[in-house]
Amino acid sequence: MTATPANSQIRLLVVDDEDLARQRVLSLLARRSDVVVVGECATGAEAVKSIRALKPDCVLLDVQMPELDGFDVISEIGAQNMPVVIFATAFDDYAIDAFEVGAVDYLLKPVDEERLNRTLDRAARRVRESGEDTAVAQMTALLRRMNTMSASSGRFAVKVHGKILFLDPAEIYWIQARDDIARVHLADSAYDVREPLTHLEARLPGNTFLRVHRSVIVNTSHIRAAEPFDQGDQMLILRNGKRLTTGRSYRKVVQEFLRGAT
Repeated sequence: MTATPANSQIRLLVVDDEDLARQRVLSLLARRSDVVVVGECATGAEAVKSIRALKPDCVLLDVQMPELDGFDVISEIGAQNMPVVIFATAFDDYAIDAFEVGAVDYLLKPVDEERLNRTLDRAARRVRESGEDTAVAQMTALLRRMNTMSASSGRFAVKVHGKILFLDPAEIYWIQARDDIARVHLADSAYDVREPLTHLEARLPGNTFLRVHRSVIVNTSHIRAAEPFDQGDQMLILRNGKRLTTGRSYRKVVQEFLRGAT
């Protein structure tokens, strides 16, 4: 990062997948003469492109987004190449602890104007005065802390209707993709998540969850029985009575699982 003269404006990129949340922040930012919004993004992929192309001084970054979340954006760009980051989050205290340990700025959603202004003032000082080594160390500490806490908590976070929902992976029976929505099924309830199935699969424990169809992931601990179905495919019967058919492309992994279970 390069130093910014004390009297110059801060070039800010706004990243949030929720249109209403993004528009609220933009309306609050419009009241500050020392902030210039150089762009807005609705996805992590857009954020990566915009950070590289626009090279903003600061980015207000939503934590939980489809495909690439806020931490994925940082990993993709590299902590050493990131501008000053202000996180926007609906996470609970467990994640807030990580932000504080990493000594980085964060805003709780819905964003409060007074808190936003205080956070922007601190970010402006960091842009103008902080050394690059300090910023990189803080960002690296945050990523390390988040990875440690996620692994130890055993919780699975998904965004549902603009809120962050934490699930115990053991509660999940199966996940089914339909178009750009993944429906996460529990024993007697389900939640729609706007996130690709492959992304969800990568965040689930691989020793428990198995991709059995191009559109289905199943928690193997909830499989009660398996029956031959059609030309080598299987009918998986879950503990709650749900029946799931496997796909041709996944016959090998399903057969390996069944052999290992007997």
